[in-house]
Amino acid sequence: MKNLRGPLLILLSSLLFSTTGTLQQVAPAGNTPIVITEIRMLLGAITLFLWCFFTKQFPFNMKKVAWKALFTAVIAVLLYQIFFFSSVGKLGVAVGSVISIATTPIWAAILAFLLYKSKPSFFWTIATFLAIIGVVLINSAGTSSGEAIGSALLLPILAGLSYAVEIIFIGQVVKNISPENAMLLEMSFVSLLLLPVIFFYPLDWIFTTQGILVSLGLGVITAGIAFPCFVGGLKLTSPIVAATLALTEPLMATALGIFFLHEPITMNMSIGIVCLISAVAVLVFENKKG
Repeated sequence: MKNLRGPLLILLSSLLFSTTGTLQQVAPAGNTPIVITEIRMLLGAITLFLWCFFTKQFPFNMKKVAWKALFTAVIAVLLYQIFFFSSVGKLGVAVGSVISIATTPIWAAILAFLLYKSKPSFFWTIATFLAIIGVVLINSAGTSSGEAIGSALLLPILAGLSYAVEIIFIGQVVKNISPENAMLLEMSFVSLLLLPVIFFYPLDWIFTTQGILVSLGLGVITAGIAFPCFVGGLKLTSPIVAATLALTEPLMATALGIFFLHEPITMNMSIGIVCLISAVAVLVFENKKG
């Protein structure tokens, strides 16, 4: 069961992350990627500070922090947030999510090989192939040929690269401190970097009822809870396997749409769901075997 704890935590984080794009889409008019990112990181940091304080995980030994790895992860997650939310704004939730999420494990595998000479396993190759096919099929119904053309396609690709860098380096940070403390530091630094910038953008939408609810969803659920779950799973799972398991995020989003919004399920979606479930099964089998 211990071997399964990492994958299960990553799958839980995928469920929580799956609401991110939709929350941005239902945010009041006037929202921007920069302000959305700041709200998400700031409220996430506050949530984690309260959790760490009441569970007596704060203060902690700052000497144990791998600062170079942390600051690399901070820049990477900052870029990821901006690239991802910009791609969702320009290409829509389906296209922006599918490209950014599907390219992440590929980037993670390339980076792991370049940095650590770590070669992907046979099981990972099969699982990633199945997962990418599944992600494409699930999102194919919401993708039209005219939507994702030109330089806008670069945004989700860069988001995938940024997320892979964050996964690799935050994995180094959690070797010495808890996932909650690692994400508290990461989110705090990102929010501090963005804080002076947000005042150049419209902020009045935040203080509407809808804006407050969206902000709480983004900050507490998709950051304060989701990120520590993911990083906690990353501590028990290799970065490239974690990146592939994260491909289940569109599956979770689809499931939420089917069960709560009564969205129709197509043949492509059905096949895609089977592919993703098979990919997860392969990785869980490998993890359990190892």
